[in-house]
Amino acid sequence: MSASVVGSGRLVVWEDAAAGLATSWSHGAGRFDTAGRFRGFSAGLLEDELRVEAWAIVRLAERWQVSARVPWVTGVRASPDGTSAIGTGIGDVSAAARFEAIGLGEYEWVPGLAVLAQVVGPTGRRPEQATDALGASATGRGAFAVSLGVAAEVTQLPWFVRLDVAGVYTAPFVRADTRQVQHFGPGVQVGVSGGRELFGERLVVALSLRLEHEFPLWLDGETVLESESTGLTPAVSASFKLTSHWMLTGAVSADVLGQNRAERVAFNLGVRHGFF
Repeated sequence: MSASVVGSGRLVVWEDAAAGLATSWSHGAGRFDTAGRFRGFSAGLLEDELRVEAWAIVRLAERWQVSARVPWVTGVRASPDGTSAIGTGIGDVSAAARFEAIGLGEYEWVPGLAVLAQVVGPTGRRPEQATDALGASATGRGAFAVSLGVAAEVTQLPWFVRLDVAGVYTAPFVRADTRQVQHFGPGVQVGVSGGRELFGERLVVALSLRLEHEFPLWLDGETVLESESTGLTPAVSASFKLTSHWMLTGAVSADVLGQNRAERVAFNLGVRHGFF
């Protein structure tokens, strides 16, 4: 049930591959400062983003799946003085592998367990590389990153509960503006989700809560004080089966707590096709 309704997609047991297109619009409402206090944007300040992402998953063997994602990002910015800008470009592409150590339902009363590994490429444009004064043309972090995690899931029809935990390491890079070597701190991501099937397995609805924390960054080997960031994001998502192969997906999410992080409300809509 969670194959397409929550977080990173996966194949269901009868699929050989799947592909799709996901679109999202996020609206910035403010920022959480270093102390976690919310600071709303002043009138006329705009930080919105449109993201269109093509993705595909292929089964290599019974327990092995590989996937890739290619995002195209468009930023919309405006300042209170009336200045505005729109920038677009490719975001940070990624490739991932999934190993299902324990399949769903393989053992009675034992959760399904998968090991996940991902590599993110530096194809996005970092904020200091933006070609406009407001940073609308920034499309990603523009740095290599690797993550390793596990996903555990329990299914008792028509319900499911899933836990995702991952660690993230980002490689250092040279800033385009100051020529300093910048190194983002390691990150931790934890997600909890649950949902159920409705209307004869045609609709799946889910609630999820995602926590992300990144430790302080370094510049030329020196720790930057108060640069750690934290975000807590709940989401409501759903998937609707149109045919045995086609599915519509959608979600609404918002950052409710944070530190050194933008507060965004995001709306997601996508389409998924399974091959079998």
